Amino acid sequence: MIKTISRLSSAEIAQLKQGVVQVSGKAMNRTALGTVAAIFEIYPSITFAELKEMLPDSINPSAPKNYKSLFAPYTDRPYGVVQPGSIRNECQAQGLDVSASHFVDSGETFQTSDGVEVLVSRSWESTDTVTKEHDLQNLINHVAQYGVRVVQVEKQDGFNRGHYHLEILNPTLAASLKAPAKKSSLLVPLIGAAILGCGVAAWFLTQPPVQAPIAAEIAKPVEIAAPPAAPLTPIEDLKADIAAGENTEKRSINFHNILFKFDSDEILPQSDSILTEALELMTEIPALKIEIVGHTSNEGNEKHNEKLSVKRAEAVKKYLTQKGIESSRMKTKGLGASNPMAENTSEEGKSLNRRIEFVVTDDGVKNETKN
Repeated sequence: MIKTISRLSSAEIAQLKQGVVQVSGKAMNRTALGTVAAIFEIYPSITFAELKEMLPDSINPSAPKNYKSLFAPYTDRPYGVVQPGSIRNECQAQGLDVSASHFVDSGETFQTSDGVEVLVSRSWESTDTVTKEHDLQNLINHVAQYGVRVVQVEKQDGFNRGHYHLEILNPTLAASLKAPAKKSSLLVPLIGAAILGCGVAAWFLTQPPVQAPIAAEIAKPVEIAAPPAAPLTPIEDLKADIAAGENTEKRSINFHNILFKFDSDEILPQSDSILTEALELMTEIPALKIEIVGHTSNEGNEKHNEKLSVKRAEAVKKYLTQKGIESSRMKTKGLGASNPMAENTSEEGKSLNRRIEFVVTDDGVKNETKN
């Protein structure tokens, strides 16, 4: 998804934020389902890891208290926007009805390009059980940056299950986002060069000797187009949106290249470049406050993983504090293996799950607007 957006021009990015797909819904949970459907409509090649990064669990942190579940406030596990289909097995093992917490009927589930079934949370609160925030509004605000525009949420009628409707606002941009990136091929240029070379050689063989001025004319330098600008990193994108006055609170950035020694909170030297970039972010935007969240894979003891994730989050905070960032601007939390981005069935998936996450708690934008 990030690669898809990165190949857009600045004009197309501006159009993206104006909306590519519009969602209107009846009932809050169906509107949320429609919002995820819109994501898949715009980004059909999205992977599960990219989807979790796009829709962080902090948007909808806890489930209501009207039924027991695997999630907060009953456990420390965030409820979130989407979960992998493997949550069905966890619910079954706990004697819970997965349909009480997630959409599971035919036509209500999705599948990412890497084959992971996606279940959407079906409980959305106007006042969250724990945070007291409007969870659906958090989702609506968050997905606007990806081209999803939610314009209407109607209350559900007495016996109506609710529904959602999608409308493509920008067909041209939608088609551009769906189109796979063009793969470069050396074969075609080589064949073309060979044909051109043969043609030029044949031409020279059939021509009389040329004077030096004509040869000089043939040897005119060829102008080479400048390479396209490198895509913005997530940190650069965050800086740009804050500078533009956009509200980025609740946005999260996952860092898979902040590395630690095995089973330790000691940061490895390979992490220096990304930590420097994070330091520059905090330095350049003095109003920015974040929550640093540690995550692990599911290897080892659950309690040990949770403690380790807390220590690693605190290690990153310590690094930034020692570099001059005020401690009061950073909170820490460890979720252990409770909030995976990918299945823990492969080394690649486990690597994605071992990460440090920055969640924006205050970007200063709203305060500046009030002033």
